[in-house]
Amino acid sequence: MAHIEDNPLPLAPDTGHQDSETAKYHTFVNLALVLAAITGIELVLVYMPFHPIFIFTVLLVLSLFKFIAVIAWFMHLIYDKLILTLAFGTGMIIATGTFLALGFLMSRSHVDLEAITQF
Repeated sequence: MAHIEDNPLPLAPDTGHQDSETAKYHTFVNLALVLAAITGIELVLVYMPFHPIFIFTVLLVLSLFKFIAVIAWFMHLIYDKLILTLAFGTGMIIATGTFLALGFLMSRSHVDLEAITQF
């Protein structure tokens, strides 16, 4: 005769996994709302009568925050191993350096427009 083990069902289902998924969902929704608010601030800031350097600096800082937030949470780098985040960060540092170097090289003060347009 086969022995049937008596395993009673738990009284309440284990909701640990469900609670963590709900918390992640709420984090994503809250982050999306913050990103939308920052985008609204950026749009309004462009039309405000502030000094252009101030506007550019604030836009740059807000965009950097938005970029890091999107990369960290929506691309799930916050949940990955540190080496993967460092690999992505290294690529971003190299790309940012290249962008800044090209921007410096192509600025109007370093380009001889008469030499370019004489042809």
